[in-house]
Amino acid sequence: MNCKVLFVFLLLCGRTAIPDGRVSQYQNLTLDDCIRIAVERHQSLQVSQAALEMAEAQYYQAMSAYWPQLDINVSASRADQDRTFSLQGAVSLPSELANIGPKPIKSIPLDMKLKLVDRDILSASINLTYPVFTGGKRHAVVNQAEQGIEIAKQGIRKSTLSIIRDIKRFYYGAEFARQMEQLTSDTLERFQVIEELTELLFKNGSLKVKKTDYLRTKTTTAITRALLHEAHYATELAYQALANAMGLDWSEQITVQFDQEPFKLNKDLQELIDDAQNFNPDIQQLSLAVMASGEKITEARSGYYPRLGLGVTGHKIWSDFDSGLINSDNREGWTIGVELKWNLFDGFRTSAKVDQAKAGLRKLESQKVLLNQVTALLIKQHLLRLKSASQQIDDFSVAVKYAAQNRDLHIRAYREEMVKTKDVLESQVTEAFVQGSLYRARYNLNKALYSLEFQIGRNIQAKD
Repeated sequence: MNCKVLFVFLLLCGRTAIPDGRVSQYQNLTLDDCIRIAVERHQSLQVSQAALEMAEAQYYQAMSAYWPQLDINVSASRADQDRTFSLQGAVSLPSELANIGPKPIKSIPLDMKLKLVDRDILSASINLTYPVFTGGKRHAVVNQAEQGIEIAKQGIRKSTLSIIRDIKRFYYGAEFARQMEQLTSDTLERFQVIEELTELLFKNGSLKVKKTDYLRTKTTTAITRALLHEAHYATELAYQALANAMGLDWSEQITVQFDQEPFKLNKDLQELIDDAQNFNPDIQQLSLAVMASGEKITEARSGYYPRLGLGVTGHKIWSDFDSGLINSDNREGWTIGVELKWNLFDGFRTSAKVDQAKAGLRKLESQKVLLNQVTALLIKQHLLRLKSASQQIDDFSVAVKYAAQNRDLHIRAYREEMVKTKDVLESQVTEAFVQGSLYRARYNLNKALYSLEFQIGRNIQAKD
């Protein structure tokens, strides 16, 4: 292991964030603070809330079918002329009347024009209708609307979970970045000490420290210093990414408190999969969609049944003409009736709708099976990653202690010119590599955990 290894490792892993010190109201934020601010400010929740309000409005529209419908119609009209009735022809007389008189008359000719309706009419009517029986369609539509509300609520949960997952990703990313920057800074300080010690030994005429060793330490220190600048840049970028995920303005500068408390997962794979069945919003939405699709079949089948309705109408007419059709008897009145409508044959349209609804139900049920399988596979993947990262943390924690002792012994031996320069540099690189690997394992553990929580649909951490 040499300086090139350190360069490549820190280049891949060194990502941290340190704010520039500008005054901001968002200081010393915990993970819970970041999540709270994001939930309050994120626009995706506003979209999901609007979807819920739309679903509730659709539910009230469906519920209107259980209420009678009442409407008032008012109309005023003026025709080009009065409406009349013409009567032409002859009226046959009965034999008793036809034979009266000197000359029998069998019929009387008619040629009459009667005014029926005035050209100016003002009328008003009030109508009340109520569906008594709809073949189950009314109940099915309402149930679909209820499922739509629950689906929209699950949409809000999914948006919230997505926000929490993103915040945790940037939060733990910023933590990992800060740790790696601090590691780079500490490594630079140690290399500077080795550089000074090497320079001192070389200028004092040491037989074991050569100019190549002196140049190697100079090069290593310069590379590490350059990496520290890169890490500092990445630091600010990581903090800004977290602030952006929280919904803050680009100019806001934040500082974060990182929680170093260990946590432990006390559930096995089957328990986690069972939890996902109850809490995963995608699974819940699809389950609700399956239920709504069953109601869609009931709605389609309603076409096989008759529809029965009750209607009541009242009317009043205003006109200067008081004869014909608009006489005192017809000017106002009411009507009550019952209407039965039954489609005896509709060209197999109803049966096609039923078949379509059944096919839609089978489609959603198959999608639900696939989603359950994919979710279980993802949960298993995250759980394996979680266990692997946990084991790596234990092993790297032990390795860090040995690497620190190894580095300390090499420094002491180097002062006495008992080890070579490259061995001292290698001990520094080894310690940096092991310490960085420990930080990466912790980051991978947190990444697996928040990914697992997103798949399950709730927080599953149990703090020790």
